[in-house]
Amino acid sequence: MVDKKTRQVICTDFSNGKKHDFRLFKKSKILIHPKVKVITDTGYQGIQKIHNNSELPKKKSKKNPLTKNDKKNNR
Repeated sequence: MVDKKTRQVICTDFSNGKKHDFRLFKKSKILIHPKVKVITDTGYQGIQKIHNNSELPKKKSKKNPLTKNDKKNNR
């Protein structure tokens, strides 16, 4: 985890072998203050159930491609 303003590393975790980001996050039992906004990548699908103040990038589907604005916001 990295602080967006200072770019300071807040915490890290790792595992041997293949393990999904979100599974590793849940296993670490890191508690995030509810007022802290968490911006993640798509590897954290489901974090919004644990931390309401979370933001995931929008995903495209066959029927609903991303708009230019969605693509810009995902960066």
